[in-house]
Amino acid sequence: MNNFKKIGLLFSEVTTKEVFDHIKNFFVCAFLLTIGMNEFKQHSSLFFDLVPNQLSGTGVIFLSILLFFLNLNDGIKKISKSKHHLLLTILLVIIYIFLSVRIIEMAWQFRAI
Repeated sequence: MNNFKKIGLLFSEVTTKEVFDHIKNFFVCAFLLTIGMNEFKQHSSLFFDLVPNQLSGTGVIFLSILLFFLNLNDGIKKISKSKHHLLLTILLVIIYIFLSVRIIEMAWQFRAI
């Protein structure tokens, strides 16, 4: 029971809404990255007969990476107020990298079905 109190103190200033908003933003960025990589991978058509898929895919990839960093920066700012901010920041970055790669793999496998 004592460990639950420590965890509660660690996240006392973070609301559930903030956590779910951060996760929602992460998933939106991950799926944008997946869409951009999928567009970059295809070479068959033009976007509105104006822009090649590789160019539009690259634009979506850069946009999603920018949004990833903005969301990560927001998370780091919120974490920096806690007592163990360095450990939590490293953990957040590791989770971001792992989940991003995994979501892209899952989306590609789903598309291949």
